[in-house]
Amino acid sequence: MSSKITYERVPAQDVPEDAEHTPAEHDGSPLLVSDLDQRLQNRRYSTACWLITLVLVAAAAALVSGTAGFTWGRRVERDRAESDWFSPPGRIDHVFKYRWQFSARPSNNESQIWWDKVFPRGRGFIQHPEISPVPHGLAVFHQLHCLDAIRHGYYAAVDGTEPAHFAKPGHIRHCIDYLRQSIMCNADTNLEPIDPDLDGVTGWGFPRKCRDIVRLIGWAQKWRTHNQTGHH
Repeated sequence: MSSKITYERVPAQDVPEDAEHTPAEHDGSPLLVSDLDQRLQNRRYSTACWLITLVLVAAAAALVSGTAGFTWGRRVERDRAESDWFSPPGRIDHVFKYRWQFSARPSNNESQIWWDKVFPRGRGFIQHPEISPVPHGLAVFHQLHCLDAIRHGYYAAVDGTEPAHFAKPGHIRHCIDYLRQSIMCNADTNLEPIDPDLDGVTGWGFPRKCRDIVRLIGWAQKWRTHNQTGHH
């Protein structure tokens, strides 16, 4: 007995009318790609925004910290300047003691020996390739010269004798005001203890800060302009 296979048509309503025309729209491929691109663009935009924000924050922080550091540095410098202005200029510890040799009569040989010790060979006139390309005199030795001239003038007046040429009244007047201005210029700020018995100060017997005069004498002697000794 023969059999006949029959094929039945699938009902049209089971297949979408546009199935042959828009298959891609139903598998979603273009939509997925488009959505992925948009997400990547959004992510790149978000990352760029974060980077820009971080750069701006870092720049602002650097500006603030730099300004604060500059202000703090200026304040420290100002405070240091305000505290340092009162400090004595030297760093050498020294105690003043009365030495009669420096106030004795000029005729006293020992006195003259002591006075000669405080002057370098060259009498304080120096020439240095950087500090003093042309000859100059160091002020401290001019000041000591004037002080010794006053000593000579004082004893000449006490004894009623003719003063030496460097102790004439005109030179003495020059030296008095020159020393006044030199003392005020240097303005020694060492604190001197008060003697209760005198209700005042003597200046003797306590440590103070001084410049290294011995070192300065050696330096002046090294860079002297001539070999003369003495100071008159």
